[in-house]
Amino acid sequence: MNGLYTSTGEFIEFSQSEERELLTTELASRQSAGGFSPAMALGQLPDPDPVLRKRGDGVAVLDDLLADDEVTQAVQGRKLMTLNKRHYQFVPGAPAGDEPEPEAKGLCDALIRDLEDIDMDVLISGILDAPYYGMTPIELTFAPDGGRLKLVQAEPKPVEWFVFNDENKLMFRGEYFSNPQPVHPYKFVLVRHFPTYKNPYGLRLLSRCLWPVAFKRGGIEFWTRFCEKFGQPWMLGTAKANATRAEMNAMAADLASMVQDAVAVVPGGAKVEALQFSGKGEAHSSYVQYWDKAINKVIKGQTLTSDMGSGHSNAAAQTHYNVLEGYGAADMQLVVTAMNNIAWTYTKVNMPPTEGRRSRSTFSPVFGYVEPKDYKAQIELDKGLKGVGVKFKKPHFVQTYSLAEDEFELEGEESKDEPKKHSGSESFAAKPDADQPAEPDAYQQQIDAFLEEVLPEAVSQNEKFMAAVQQAVEKAESWEDMQLLLEEYAPQGMTEDEQTEFMTNVLSGVAMFGQYAAGETND
Repeated sequence: MNGLYTSTGEFIEFSQSEERELLTTELASRQSAGGFSPAMALGQLPDPDPVLRKRGDGVAVLDDLLADDEVTQAVQGRKLMTLNKRHYQFVPGAPAGDEPEPEAKGLCDALIRDLEDIDMDVLISGILDAPYYGMTPIELTFAPDGGRLKLVQAEPKPVEWFVFNDENKLMFRGEYFSNPQPVHPYKFVLVRHFPTYKNPYGLRLLSRCLWPVAFKRGGIEFWTRFCEKFGQPWMLGTAKANATRAEMNAMAADLASMVQDAVAVVPGGAKVEALQFSGKGEAHSSYVQYWDKAINKVIKGQTLTSDMGSGHSNAAAQTHYNVLEGYGAADMQLVVTAMNNIAWTYTKVNMPPTEGRRSRSTFSPVFGYVEPKDYKAQIELDKGLKGVGVKFKKPHFVQTYSLAEDEFELEGEESKDEPKKHSGSESFAAKPDADQPAEPDAYQQQIDAFLEEVLPEAVSQNEKFMAAVQQAVEKAESWEDMQLLLEEYAPQGMTEDEQTEFMTNVLSGVAMFGQYAAGETND
């Protein structure tokens, strides 16, 4: 290739050296674009946050927003979705499909031992502050330990102590924030929320809550004044005819004191009435609720998980909760990235590349969350496989459900503790014909007979009830399930007394049958 196509489709030829120089240098930069500002003369990039820039405030002002109750519950609710995930681990790093090398295993074990002395809850909580402040700088402190450097501290530091230079490199602002200096790449791990070249500080959710909190506080102030003025009855006094100004002032003073102690002395001929204001400040209440919802939409992406209100269904609340789960999954990925960066730095510090070896002496440990096994989904899968004819053996249940072999027996399997006893007559008994269908289960026959006896009564009340009850019985997996399902499918045509009588007969029959069947079993 000896040229380059421009955006207009024009082809420009150049020599090989010119091509290499073009491809190895940065063309679009702040310097070449003329994006100069006075702050850049001090070696730092101005914070491009539009809310803070318009108000003339720094990032430290965001701490005050956590005093608002709605902001606090929204932040806590979102962070707890990740903090409550306790199943996580570090595993030795290795190429895809290969076993970890001994060096990688030793490095992973050393990192895990070091992290045992570090409060992981504080560390992960600090990582999860990144969406609200835009970023979280984590300072790593090492100490000599034999032939390696032990990680003794991983501590999130305040965001306002750091800035970026015009090359988007992290800088510590220094003493009195007057002398920004670049930080060592192995000293800090930077966690950021949606950073860009234009905004390396990250997207701050708390700054988007600044105006909603300010307007909400103003609304609460006016709402409080409204309640003070109109929440208590008004004492209306009608002075007697020809009352003097002094008498009216004295009467007004008596009525004012009456608000406190409900006792007043008024001149003869005067009249006193207590008037109650009919309004309740609905406009103020709606105003405050509007900004509460705005805060929840910014932080959690929805509103119903914090306040169901009236007129909302459980289905809508579940939909909103699914949105919050998406935010929680993104926060978990933020933690995974941060912890992997800590592990990468730990590897660079303790396993530096040496001459004659590959540039990376060993693979970094890998962090990840481990989801607890969903046994309910596994049981449903096993039921489906059994329904199509799959027969499981004991190793399946031992490996899948972590059961010991002596804890269970498969249906139809002869017990090892109680060998089957054969009588003499059984030796000469004729074996059943393999082609002959198996005898129906006696208990199942009794259930069918019971349903045939009960269902006609229900059909006389509601023609569609037969299929509903049979479906409920087939779906029930326990006594409580059957009770709830039968209540759900109770026919609309029955009165309350008829439903009670019918349910009593059905459930009593099921209970007696269950006791009888349990008494007939060997165990």
